[in-house]
Amino acid sequence: MNTTIRGQVLISEENKAIKLFIGLFYLIYIGYDFFYYFIFPYYLKSEIGLPDGGLGFFLYVLVFLPLPVAIYLIRKGNPFPIKYIFLVFYLVLEFTNYFLIYFGKDIPFSGGHVIELFFILFSPIFVNRKFFWLSVSSMILKYAIYGMVFQSLDVILASVLIAFISVVAFILLNRFYSYVKAITLAYEEARENEKLAVIGQTATAIAHEIKNPLSSLKGFTQLQQEKDKGDEQYYPIMLNEIDRINEIVNDLLILGKPHTALKKPESLKDIIEYVVNVIKLHADRQKITINVDIEDSSSLLCDEHQMKQVFINLIKNAMEAMQDGGTIIIQSENRDGFARISVIDEGCGIESDKLMKLGEPFYTTKQKGTGLGLMVTKKIIEEHEGFFSISSEINKGTTVEVSLPLVENGPDLK
Repeated sequence: MNTTIRGQVLISEENKAIKLFIGLFYLIYIGYDFFYYFIFPYYLKSEIGLPDGGLGFFLYVLVFLPLPVAIYLIRKGNPFPIKYIFLVFYLVLEFTNYFLIYFGKDIPFSGGHVIELFFILFSPIFVNRKFFWLSVSSMILKYAIYGMVFQSLDVILASVLIAFISVVAFILLNRFYSYVKAITLAYEEARENEKLAVIGQTATAIAHEIKNPLSSLKGFTQLQQEKDKGDEQYYPIMLNEIDRINEIVNDLLILGKPHTALKKPESLKDIIEYVVNVIKLHADRQKITINVDIEDSSSLLCDEHQMKQVFINLIKNAMEAMQDGGTIIIQSENRDGFARISVIDEGCGIESDKLMKLGEPFYTTKQKGTGLGLMVTKKIIEEHEGFFSISSEINKGTTVEVSLPLVENGPDLK
């Protein structure tokens, strides 16, 4: 999701949650006290009113002090600190009130408020583990201080109740986190699929429009080269550039045609050896050595042509990262029903922030790259029910590991 849009959504959702939080906070805080100090004693025929020695009705004036700050922060588009302000303000206000009522007096301590459970139980609504742990720890610590200051054991029951409610809230909070994560992943996947579908449709249309005139252009260039045999300076460059355009067009066609693979049992070793033979001359020119160590028994159910393209792309990428020569190692091992093929180079490496973006549409680390090669490679591997990973270290090299399902029980490759 775009960072700006994500931030706007988070602020919008936090605004909704904080408005609900503030409304319920005052409703529960004042409603509970009204019931506890006035209605409940009335039915019990006991003393009605607030305890002596505390802040009295002034308490309910002070409790509204955070409200203007909350309104200001909401209007400024920064609602996130509000819940912490209310929590801290409540703790200070309550401790002050109880200190005035009980400290230095021979009165049994009787404290606690249902709003404390509200703070803990509202944490899942905010989907905020930090606020949850701060609420729980501050409430338990508060009762521990009350127990020591007012010499009361009644705080143990309140602490146990808070601990029990905290377990329930923690379970709900984790479920909320899981739900939000699942929704986010589903959105990202749908967005990625939609983007790839648009790219595929566009790519197919463009590729078909380019393919025919490109073939004609190459044919006429070759004919003209035959006529001008004395001029060999520019024609090879022109033909190479036409071939490069043709490779890009072929990549576009693959992107635009889902599930085009015609799979049959193939030897992985034969595929790799073919690719190495095709690319060896170019590697020799760059003073690059390619060492191959492939399991003889590795057999894949794959489209041979597409799989060759995968390894051509990967080896070319490795070669382009080794401008001063070096060694490329291609090795494999069979494990857990997969052939795990590694292409290891000694190139310049890739920064970690760029590594995460490789395979995204049109993203490339090369100056003259199109961003299609690795994207096509990824698509082909996924269509073959495989996966690949890239690890890299700057100035030490890059390792690409491709995992492809092996043919069960050893196929007949004849």
